[in-house]
This record gives sequence, C-alpha cells and structure tokens, in this order.
Amino acid sequence: MILTGVWFGAVVGFGVWKWGHRSWIAVAIAVAATWVAWELAVNLAMQLDSNWLKPVALSEGVKPYLSGFAAGAVGAFVTWAGAAWLTPALRRRQPAITMVTIGALFGLLLPLTNNYDSPALLLLPWQIAIAAALGFGFSARHRPLSGAAGT
Repeated sequence: MILTGVWFGAVVGFGVWKWGHRSWIAVAIAVAATWVAWELAVNLAMQLDSNWLKPVALSEGVKPYLSGFAAGAVGAFVTWAGAAWLTPALRRRQPAITMVTIGALFGLLLPLTNNYDSPALLLLPWQIAIAAALGFGFSARHRPLSGAAGT
C-alpha cells in the first residue's frame, strides 16, 4: 500500500502541471507532498487508534472515527500545501478549508476499512473527493459573483 501515496501524488502533480505551475519542480513538490501526506495520515491513524486514544475514556467504536477524522484532515492539508506551494490559485483560504473539511469527513470511512479489511473503501472516495476539491481550487478565480451588490 506504500505506493498509494505515490500514485495519487502523480495525479496531484499532473493537476499542478496542467492547471497550476508548469515546472518539473512544482510537480515533484506536489508528488512528494502527497506521498508524505499519505504516510502521515496512515501513521497518525494507527498511532491514534492503537496508542494515543487508548487511555481516553471513549467507547471503542468512537476511536476509529476520531482517528480517521484527524488523519483525513492532516492528509488533506499536507496534500493541499504541496499543491499550493507553487500554484497561486490554491493559495487562498477557501481551497484549504474545503480540502481539509472534505479530507476529515471522508476520513470517517476508516472504520469501514477496518471492518471489511478493504482499504479501497476509504482510499477511493477520499482521493476522488480531494481530487475534485483540487480541481475546483485550480479553476477558482478572484472575481465577484454576478448579481452581487456593487457589480
């Protein structure tokens, strides 16, 4: 499963190349950041679920949801940061908030992954949602909405 971050990183890197900054350095940063995001998210979820939340007085059913929520948010944030580093359209508050929120919410699928022993139940929806959020971020422009006051 270690290559999952690399493959998704290639998708993010392609987006950076196509709609962001056309440089191999930008692509390499996006791929590396996405891979790091994957590793951080997986390891954070394991640490939270197995160690850090053990002494907390929560039901065992809640702990995987908290772990997935936090890991999904961290993975999304690092993915956004890597893509936004050299992509001006992403360096705004709204794409960052959108990606972290989506990552956290889709991270709530972690218990399904554990129960059915299939990482695809979390990875595919999470990656699709994050890729869509990135796509919306790439296409966003700094212009007022039509019909807004003063336009």
